[in-house]
Amino acid sequence: MPNALPPNNSPSRIQISLRDRIQSSWPDSDIDHVSTFPSVRTMEATPSYRFSLIVNQDSIVNEHGRLKLQTLSSWIGCLIINLICIAATSSATDSLGVAPYDDDVYRPYVAAGVRPSDEDVRLHTDMFLPLFWNDSSLLFADVRGQFADVGGGEGNWGLAIRHLMDCECILGAYGFYDLKQSANGNWFQQGTIGAELLTRRFDLRVNGYLPEGGSETAVAPTAVISNGNLVVQNNEERAYQGFDGEVGALLWRKPQWCDSEIRGFAGFFHFDTDSVNARSVAGPRLRAEWRCYDLPWLGLDSRLTLGVQYQHDDVRGDQSAGVIAVRLPLGTDRGRSRRMCVMQRRMTDVIVRDIDVVTQATPTPGGQEAALHAEHDFAIGSVTVLDAETDDVPDAVATSTTDTVILDGSAGELELGNSIVVQDGQNLLGGGFMVKGADTGAVARFGTPIHLRGSDETQSVIVMANNARVGHFSIEGGLHGISSDNGTGYDDLVNVHLFDNEVSDAADDGFRFAVLDADSSLTGNRAFDNAEAGFWIDDNNGILDRNTSQDNRAAGFVIASNSGTVTANRATENGEQGYLLAYNDGLIFQNEAIENTMSGFVVGFNDGDISENESTDNASSGFEVETNNGLVSDNVAFDNFLDGFWFEDNYDTIQDNVSVFNFGNGFTLNDTAGTISGNYAGSNSFNGFEFRNNFGDFEDNMAEQNGSNGFDFKHNAGTIARNQAIGNDDDGYDFSYNLDTFSDNEAISNWNDGFQFYSNDHLMTGNQAIGNAEDGFYFNQNNGLFDDNYAEGNFDDGVDLVENFGTVSNNESNDNADQGYTGINSGTSSGNVGSGNAGGDDF
Repeated sequence: MPNALPPNNSPSRIQISLRDRIQSSWPDSDIDHVSTFPSVRTMEATPSYRFSLIVNQDSIVNEHGRLKLQTLSSWIGCLIINLICIAATSSATDSLGVAPYDDDVYRPYVAAGVRPSDEDVRLHTDMFLPLFWNDSSLLFADVRGQFADVGGGEGNWGLAIRHLMDCECILGAYGFYDLKQSANGNWFQQGTIGAELLTRRFDLRVNGYLPEGGSETAVAPTAVISNGNLVVQNNEERAYQGFDGEVGALLWRKPQWCDSEIRGFAGFFHFDTDSVNARSVAGPRLRAEWRCYDLPWLGLDSRLTLGVQYQHDDVRGDQSAGVIAVRLPLGTDRGRSRRMCVMQRRMTDVIVRDIDVVTQATPTPGGQEAALHAEHDFAIGSVTVLDAETDDVPDAVATSTTDTVILDGSAGELELGNSIVVQDGQNLLGGGFMVKGADTGAVARFGTPIHLRGSDETQSVIVMANNARVGHFSIEGGLHGISSDNGTGYDDLVNVHLFDNEVSDAADDGFRFAVLDADSSLTGNRAFDNAEAGFWIDDNNGILDRNTSQDNRAAGFVIASNSGTVTANRATENGEQGYLLAYNDGLIFQNEAIENTMSGFVVGFNDGDISENESTDNASSGFEVETNNGLVSDNVAFDNFLDGFWFEDNYDTIQDNVSVFNFGNGFTLNDTAGTISGNYAGSNSFNGFEFRNNFGDFEDNMAEQNGSNGFDFKHNAGTIARNQAIGNDDDGYDFSYNLDTFSDNEAISNWNDGFQFYSNDHLMTGNQAIGNAEDGFYFNQNNGLFDDNYAEGNFDDGVDLVENFGTVSNNESNDNADQGYTGINSGTSSGNVGSGNAGGDDF
């Protein structure tokens, strides 16, 4: 007879009934005693045996009270071997005439389901493959796969054995190989072992998880506060070893309702990893399942499972999930009428284990580095974090002694009755910004974005100070969103930086400053729906870059004087001008003005550089410059309601600009004494270029397919050379007086005259008129030299001089629809030739 069961503080014993004597080899260091002895089965003629496994408690629990997973795995592995022996012994006995069983009682099946949770939605599949069975034992394979909508997936390959004992208890053991790709793209593998005890009403199971040793892969870093400073913590993703267990019970059963039942489960899990910075993942788990068996539309052995689960741990917090799964049996006999009994169904229950390899991002030992602002590269340093639950935020900001004050939005919107006055040298940042490590450049986000609401329309929400930085705020209301307002005026500022702020619904301008010095900058800010201008600066010497001003009632940007850099900004749908500058001797570069109620760009006096800007769909002109004494180049005016470009006076350079599809002129200039070259005017509703007086150089410009003249000048007292007028609806060139040099220009396929002049009083030479709908050249009178010009294929005269008092020489006129030359010649004519003209080839 065996020894009696040990007391509670003695080694533990597990007993299993067998049909034959079993001899097994168990780990000597972990097992105190293994014995087998005969036992008599009630109602059985065949004797059976049971073995007693006496386990040394010290061998499976370490000095910290934690389960030794290596010992657990050895123990469960030996249990699996002995259960296989049980199955073999039972099979041999059955072959000698023990009670018969159905050869087809267990069939393979596939199951598919969806598992929505707080973190993701997973699609999972499961295949059950019976390999060997008899009336009391089942050996089967369990193959699983799952995919998550956030990325990653996992496969599990398992082998399990279950044995139905005389007491109608099912004892099972199993092992899995798991392979996981996490949402971070890292791969992990582990072994899973488990044991279970199932009855009609109750479940008991325990699982152990053994990931590949040292599994760790770098993942995204995090921004954390350490010793009062903001740092970037580099992390690694690690696979956690551990165990879980649960007990379950049948709570409700209604065979007449699709053979339904409800089972409830309660358990515990504990996972850990060998990192000094990692926290254990441990806590309770509750779940419930509603099962429907033998569904009429899917056949016998089918199953529908609806489940819910809740668990909690200190690392991941509360987690909840639902499960919907359908089982479909496989095989050719799906129409059979035999039903499984309750215990046979239990033999095919899904093995319950953790759904995947447990992985977690953990801090890398020694992986902290100082945090810099990701875009602007300044050190964050020591920090004070405030939020909507902080008493008197303006006072807390004013009295803070840290390098940076962070207003975090995790507690919601912050309403302010008084201004937040930034201190000299202070960084004031809203949450949700990106930082990078000073050593590695690893990027992480800190905090939650915040919205500030100013309730007093007589005060600015934020007031700037010298050497300060303000960024990442969403601001609504107040007199101004951010300003240098001191209560009686606006302070001049030195070395201030504003970035990534958003201001709306201010009672005045969104951003308002007096003087910004050359070390100051406004970058990536946005102003919209403000009662006046989006941005107003009296004197800018700094940088305005990538700001947006939209739907403000006045202008988008008002800069009284600009000596700094205004680049890549956007003004759209504002109530007045997109950009209004009284004086510019700085750089206005690559800005956009779109759909503003007045002109896109208005500059009173330009002594600087206006280049590569775009003005589109504005209700007045694209660009207006009262006086240009600088450079205006490579700009584009498109689809504006009036002129593309309008200049009162030009004393310097206008070059390589494009003006198309505007509803006025492409370019309008009253007086120019500078250089106008390389510009293009196309498809404008009126003239391509309209000038009053040219005293400078007008060269290499093109006017194409405009609604009136290509070039419409009153007086030329400078040089007009190498220009092209093509396909315009009226004349190619329409001048009143040419008082200087007009040379090497082309007029092609215009719908009236190629060149129409009232009077040439100096030199016209080397010009060509080809294929125009009327005369190639038409003059009321020529008092100067008309020499070496060419007319061909025009639909009226080649050269029509109403009266010539000057010299007409060395010209050529061919294939025109009327006369080659016509008019009264009261001057000198020599060396002119013509051919193929329908009305004659000479005067």
